[in-house]
Amino acid sequence: MRDTASKRIGYRQIADQLRTRIESGAYPSDEALPSEALLTTEFSVARDTVRRALDQLEAEGLINTVHGRGRFVTETAGGRPVGTKHDQVAESLRQRIQSGKLKPGAALPTEAEICTQFDVSRTTARKAFAELERDGLARSEKGRPRVVTTPPDFHDTGDRSTAWIVHGETPIYENYWVTVTQADIQTPDGERFDHHKVYLPPAAMTAMLDDDDRVFMMWRHRFVSDTWNWELPGGVVDDGEEPAVTAAREILEETGYRPTGALEHVVSFEPMIGTVSSPHHVYVARGVEKVAEPTEVNEAQRTAWIPLRKIPELIARGEVANSGALVAVFYLLATERQKSPRQ
Repeated sequence: MRDTASKRIGYRQIADQLRTRIESGAYPSDEALPSEALLTTEFSVARDTVRRALDQLEAEGLINTVHGRGRFVTETAGGRPVGTKHDQVAESLRQRIQSGKLKPGAALPTEAEICTQFDVSRTTARKAFAELERDGLARSEKGRPRVVTTPPDFHDTGDRSTAWIVHGETPIYENYWVTVTQADIQTPDGERFDHHKVYLPPAAMTAMLDDDDRVFMMWRHRFVSDTWNWELPGGVVDDGEEPAVTAAREILEETGYRPTGALEHVVSFEPMIGTVSSPHHVYVARGVEKVAEPTEVNEAQRTAWIPLRKIPELIARGEVANSGALVAVFYLLATERQKSPRQ
């Protein structure tokens, strides 16, 4: 990312705004999107920046280019991008299943019927059926018609019959950074024993991603495990402070950057949930600007904008060891891969 105050908006922000318009129906599929020239004027950016934004949306399957006519929104259903023939077939069948028109146990149309109805090849029909099977919406058995299955339910059912019961806790050691207690525990089989619990203050960290798909990382030493590794800016959430506020504050203090938009909350998780309570709140910042020099001088040996595609190599070498950093970069790797052009 270029550290210039004159930079107004990047291609990601343009893509975000156009994506919002598409999802809201502002750009119907039977009308061309505004031309590159009009978008260049609207956003006050170079034409190449607009093209990168449009290429991003096309890679996501939200728009396609009709030579000689312009760029158009692809057909969508329920906000789900449908960019290929087998996606269209799968989405049509998925809607029939979710609306109850095709109930669990009912036979799905045959490959021949799909080919006739959608004017597609058998290969396309099979790809559509495979997508439904991956979603848990259909089942195939050799020599029998494909049938609709009951969608898997991964929601919390509310059953707490296997909960471990805490009859009481006794503090052993307490200070601002760590609290250790001894808990009187009863397991589901009735056994009762003492178990240690450790409480650490919550933390928030942020993966800052620039327009060149680079992540800002900090090479630092952790004395507890005597480990050198690449980490993300972050720190302890103060009492009464919202984690997002902590994340933004730590970015400024440790890097001198400031987010240009709202932070994207990825997940809140417990890194060692069996013994330690230490909530970690992970964020992504997809736009930042340099506004100052870092005020924290003890946080890092050096810093770098590392290409996202290079991070798996660092992980393989054991150079990204922090749980929050791993969660954040794995999320970025997964979501950025989903945005790549369909194969």
